[in-house]
This record gives sequence, structure tokens and C-alpha cells, in this order.
Amino acid sequence: MKLWKKIDWLILLFLLAMFIVGIYIAPTMPDRVPTHWNIRGEVDGYGSKYINLFLMPSIALAAYLLMSFLPVIDPLRKNYEKFAKPYLYFKIFLAFFFIYLEIFLLYSSVRFSPPQGSLMFAIPFSLLLCFIGWILPQIKRNFFIGIRTPWSLVSDENWKKTHDFSGKVFIVAGIASLIASFFGSMASFIILIASVFTAVMATFVYSYLEYRKEKK
Repeated sequence: MKLWKKIDWLILLFLLAMFIVGIYIAPTMPDRVPTHWNIRGEVDGYGSKYINLFLMPSIALAAYLLMSFLPVIDPLRKNYEKFAKPYLYFKIFLAFFFIYLEIFLLYSSVRFSPPQGSLMFAIPFSLLLCFIGWILPQIKRNFFIGIRTPWSLVSDENWKKTHDFSGKVFIVAGIASLIASFFGSMASFIILIASVFTAVMATFVYSYLEYRKEKK
């Protein structure tokens, strides 16, 4: 699998440009900015402007580089070739997910009254769940990406069934969380956490039950 493509270099340059923008606008930013929202969507924590300027781009850059090099060290690296495009799409989506959060933080930093966090945070997280649900059935067996239960890692059949099932479950979780985001921060947070927990547990149990069937 080719490690770097042209689009990877473009994304890398874009992420590096975010740091340049941060350095450029730093003098115009307030020294004390909102950095944390509580379960009700209200700001309950303030910090240095450099947190909002550079934290999300740093996470985005680190995540993109890590995901780009994972295929090199995975013993099942050849399987990455079978889902190269979805893997690339996921890397790009994840990078822009963090960039969206960065834009929201910068917007909140210059507002006299910071916006509620429910719609701004819950919606991208819900879309991320749906995107994960879309990509899961396309992932082939590997040691880093996907639903890595003890039973899916040792069986291609269990891996496929588990990921086909988990893809549907995560899409449902994302849709449920997306709908809840329009009913207030409290409901949004509870449904988001409950949806993720339910999706993970359901997938884990399903993988084990499929293993029991294979064993019989």
C-alpha cells in the first residue's frame, strides 16, 4: 500500500496552514477564552488563547500522521490495500472533524457571549458515528482499525459479520444522537453517550455469539 498520495500532502499542507493562521491571529485574540462546556451546553471553563489556537490542529495533525503510518507496522498490512479508499476518506473526514471543532473554538473565543455547545459539538460527533458506521463494513482484518474483539481478530468470517453488524448499529447510534441534538444539551449528551455505549456493547456481544456459532 502506497504510504503517501497527493491528497495526503494537500491535507498535510492544510493542517500546517492552520498553525500559520493561528500564529497570525494570536495577537488579536483575547488572552482568556472559553475552553470547556458542561453537560448543559454552558461554558464552565476558561483558559489560555493558545489552547484554542493550537490544540485541535495538533490533534488533527498527530491523528493524520499516525493513521498514515499504521499500515507500515501492521502485520496484516496487505489487507489495507483492500480498503485503501475508505481508509483514506476516514483519515480526511477525521482531520476536518477536528478542524471544524477548531473553527467553533475560535468563533467562541471572539464572541462576547459564547454559543451553546450542544448543536456545535453534538452534530459533528453524530456525523462521525454515522461515518464510522459507513466505513466499518468495508474494513478488512487488521490490528489497529475497526472492531478488534478477541474473536474477530482470529477469524475472517467473524470479522466480516461483526463489522457488517456494527456498521448498522453505529449508523443508528449516529442518527439517534443527531436527532437528540435538537432537543437541548442535556438530552443530546445523554443520548450520545448512551448510543455509543450501546453500540459498542452490542457489537462486542454479537462478535462473541458469532464465535460460539463458529465453534459449534
